[in-house]
Amino acid sequence: MNQLTTAHNLIRAAARAVAPPPELSVSEWSDRHRVLTSEASAEPGKWRTDRAPHQREPMDAIREDGIHTVVMMWCAQMGKSEILFNNIAYTATMDPGPMIMIQPTISMAQAISVDRIAPMIAASPLLRRTFADPKSRDSSTTQLHKTFPGGHLTLAGGNSAASMSSRPVKEVYIDELDRLPDSAGTEGDPTKLVEKRTATFWNRFKILVSTPTTKNDSRIETAFEDSDQRRFYLACPHC
Repeated sequence: MNQLTTAHNLIRAAARAVAPPPELSVSEWSDRHRVLTSEASAEPGKWRTDRAPHQREPMDAIREDGIHTVVMMWCAQMGKSEILFNNIAYTATMDPGPMIMIQPTISMAQAISVDRIAPMIAASPLLRRTFADPKSRDSSTTQLHKTFPGGHLTLAGGNSAASMSSRPVKEVYIDELDRLPDSAGTEGDPTKLVEKRTATFWNRFKILVSTPTTKNDSRIETAFEDSDQRRFYLACPHC
């Protein structure tokens, strides 16, 4: 009887080990696994999408069938970057592939890596298990290149063509689009340069986020006008 019980336990453990991951949306994944640090939030602790419900639909939308681009034209401090981070973390653990995150400059990409990405990984047990340890002797992880089984995350600057052109990628995350330079050195529009890296992926997508700058002269405004222009509405409390 004991041997039979042991055999059943081994079979169940093996089944759990090879079972596919549960079907989760990005917001559901974040509620389970994301931990906000003091570097990222005035309210550190377990992520709760209900705390900022305006983030749910854009966070989940990019995984909907037929959607290849999500545009967020939001004011400052509304959680735009956190939506990017949650999608990056989701990809690394649920749908691995190569990704790139573009900041306006290389120095900003380095700061995001140190101040936001590294603490996010360290705060989550699942992400710590997923991303390669940069302190490991054989690790290929660097400040601007994070590896995990089945993919990697490259952080790049819009002012550096070289940082955007080295690897093919499935997913593109562009932060503060309106602050990107018009040209990456002498090689042209950085958004077009990075989009060329996605050409070989049928399931490619990109997320563009930014606080808008000058009306009628704003990249994020143009991108939003080319979208279906969804807005988040709140019911009037007096109606």
